[in-house]
Parts: sequence; structure tokens; C-alpha cells
Amino acid sequence: MRNAASLALVFGLVACGPSIPPEQTLRNLQEVMNEPVDDADESARFSQRVQEVVESDALQNMSRPEVQELLGRGDPCSRHPRCMDNGFENDDWFYDVGALGEGYPGPVPLLIVGFDREGKVVRVWNLRTH
Repeated sequence: MRNAASLALVFGLVACGPSIPPEQTLRNLQEVMNEPVDDADESARFSQRVQEVVESDALQNMSRPEVQELLGRGDPCSRHPRCMDNGFENDDWFYDVGALGEGYPGPVPLLIVGFDREGKVVRVWNLRTH
């Protein structure tokens, strides 16, 4: 019985695969923040990068200035209906990840970053295109 439990643990760890460090997920996202999105496949690739940042909690507890240094200043959530639909505050930030390229009508991934009263990231959300 003990060997079966050990074997299950090993298979569980192997199935998860190596995790990407949060710093790398942020670098991966930085690379595509303002790149043109020319088709649905590229939008899906960018969306996967956003999803990795969200799932890894890479932005968690970062300050507004730190987020701004990494990703630029986001647009105020008061300008986007998805923010309100998902319970974000007017002064939280959103980012369109990627810019619409030639002939591609969209959509591009969306990242929303929510801050607490001290200006630390407490919540993130993304609109997936993959």
C-alpha cells in the first residue's frame, strides 16, 4: 500500500511538469504587451501568456509602481465594462495585451489588475482568447 501511495505521488508530480517561475511569466508577458496581433492563433498565444501570469500569482502583492514599471500604467477600470462586470474598482487597471494588427478584427486578451487601499495587487482577471 505504501508503494502505491509513493508511486501516485511521483506520477502526480511528473504530471504537473516543471512550473515556470513567476519572474519568467512576467518577462513572457512583457514581450507581447504592445506587439501586433495579426490573427486568432497569435491572440491565443498571447492569451496563454496572460493566463500563466494569472495562474502563477506573479503580480500578487506588487505595488502600483512595480506593476507600472513592469507593464506600463494600465488604463483606469472606469473605462472598461469588464471591470465592473467582475467587481473591480474604477481606479484598478486594465491592459489590452497586444495591439490589433493589420486585417485582424480582434479580440485581444485582456488583463485586469485590482489593488487594495495600500496600492498592492490583490486580484487579477483575464479575458481569454484561447
